[in-house]
Amino acid sequence: MHLDLYSRRNSPIHNWDPRARLVALFVLIVSVATLQSPAIAAIGFVLSLVVLAVSRISWRRAAANLKWPLLFLLPFLLILPLTVEGSSIASLSILSISREGINLGLSIFLKGLAAVILAQVLLASCPFSVTALAMGRIKVPDSLVQIFLFTYRYIDLLGRELGSTLRSLDARGFERRSDCRTAKVLGNALGALLLHSIARSERMFQAMISRCYRGQLPQSCRWRMNSRDWMKGLVVVGAALALQFFEMTL
Repeated sequence: MHLDLYSRRNSPIHNWDPRARLVALFVLIVSVATLQSPAIAAIGFVLSLVVLAVSRISWRRAAANLKWPLLFLLPFLLILPLTVEGSSIASLSILSISREGINLGLSIFLKGLAAVILAQVLLASCPFSVTALAMGRIKVPDSLVQIFLFTYRYIDLLGRELGSTLRSLDARGFERRSDCRTAKVLGNALGALLLHSIARSERMFQAMISRCYRGQLPQSCRWRMNSRDWMKGLVVVGAALALQFFEMTL
């Protein structure tokens, strides 16, 4: 989870007030996710690519992060045309391809990709800790903010520990195979990692308590909205509303 990899770049998205960016892009994601027409979903997909280009985040990195969403969304594109009833445009033996199924699968596929791309821009355009503090500033409950922040931090930490454990096994000549011995060794390694993480979490909590943690995060960032921040927010929210308007008038 390398969300902070491109957080220090210089772009109109990166220079945006975190609160305004969070609200405006979230509105755009919701607008894209609720589209029904494949034509308007295609416009939303193109719009997400425009936002990605403006953010100057690596296209290669963004495409690599689409691997698992693609695996999730492709079945909709392949199965729905064969299972949704409607006007048939082609027949394959006992299977019939419906126009309504194609439209539904295509709209789900396009708006799913668009939402994932916009979410990448939202999360990668500034450090995750700043995004979490911005959530607190727009009245998201502090407990949820801390859950998001600590979950991201410790998933990243566990990933590093898991990588270190696997490298240690490889250094000792362990070869991963499809047999019971491999499953037993990996299970023991994961169990040791889990126990180590529990002990680490207890030490971290005691360290936080010793530093006067009382259930709330310190609010050290002071942001001030300027005219450019308002203008960017109006443009993005206006685009989200325009998508809904085109959806209703189509």
